[in-house]
Amino acid sequence: ALVLPAALLVDALTALAAADSRSDVAAAVLPPLLALPGVRGCAVVERAGHWAVVQRAAGDVGGATAAGQRLPLDAGLPVTEAVRTGRVVVQGAGPSTVAVPFGRRGQGALLLSLDGAPPVDLRLLERLVGSLSAALRRAAEQEQTFADLALVTATLAPAPVYDPACEVVARSLPVDGPVGGDVLLCVPDGRGGSWLVAADVCGSGLPAALVGRSVSATVLAVAPYCEGPSAMLSDLERALRPVVGPGSFVTAVVVRLADRVLTVASAGHPAPLLLSPSGAVAVGVVPGQPLVLETGSPGVREQVSAGLPAGGVVLLHTDGLVDRKGGRGTDPLTLAEGVDVTDLAAAAAAVLRAAARLGPAADDVSLLLARPATGSPTA
Repeated sequence: ALVLPAALLVDALTALAAADSRSDVAAAVLPPLLALPGVRGCAVVERAGHWAVVQRAAGDVGGATAAGQRLPLDAGLPVTEAVRTGRVVVQGAGPSTVAVPFGRRGQGALLLSLDGAPPVDLRLLERLVGSLSAALRRAAEQEQTFADLALVTATLAPAPVYDPACEVVARSLPVDGPVGGDVLLCVPDGRGGSWLVAADVCGSGLPAALVGRSVSATVLAVAPYCEGPSAMLSDLERALRPVVGPGSFVTAVVVRLADRVLTVASAGHPAPLLLSPSGAVAVGVVPGQPLVLETGSPGVREQVSAGLPAGGVVLLHTDGLVDRKGGRGTDPLTLAEGVDVTDLAAAAAAVLRAAARLGPAADDVSLLLARPATGSPTA
């Protein structure tokens, strides 16, 4: 049978004290256990709903082999049974498997795969598992504290200053918590015109929101100096490259509105719509490739110009407006068809209602309606 030396607890506690994240805590207990003669493998799992999720695993542990692997609680494995029942599960006499639950019932378990018989006395292993449970709780609390701090930082950030030269209504409906990765801006260009920007950070929730803050900060910083929308997209590309990780990207459309003329450039983003009493049309801008796309390379995006019709409104939106769960979607012009733009707030509500009739949103939903304010230089 496996013999557990008293030094095991000391070694494990030392490693746990130095671990910060839950993943690091789970990894900390594996080397001392694997160093014991007769231990083939071990894993730490935590419960998530009806699943046991592998935090870390090493060696030969049968069905729990990789970090992030999800095991159904009804899988009948020793580790899932330990999590499901809250009882120690021992299987076999050599080779054997031992799964020891930790924390309150159903929180998780430590799994050992052994060449020989299980330990006769499990008390030391249970003490180790108790320390592991406490360390996981500490790490979870610390991770939540950092997440709360980041969320407060994101939500208390100064709101974008809208250009008084434009009448603006903006609406954002994140799908994952109180914040999301969509950005809507209307800021002065310093030369009598206005910048309208819509951007969509890949992903949702807090991570996307933090990248979105970088988009906003960059636009506000370069707005007085950019010669045109294409140049602004190039500036965004340079600013975001150190911020956006592999596998992610940002789409954006930039509009400069001056003297009722729009100049537009897009980086993989839906085109602006022009709404007026005579109907709705899309600006014919080539989307171009998204910003900081891992497989792409920075380039100059094409610019096009269009006139703002009399009584017209510019509508920018993210693709969450038309992308709905279940694969349902539609042309954004269909959503804007027949919308009265006399009252921008009522117009925004009408477009959002038309989108909601398609089904639940699959991504963050944002739209911005803007037109020159009466008596402004852009009018």
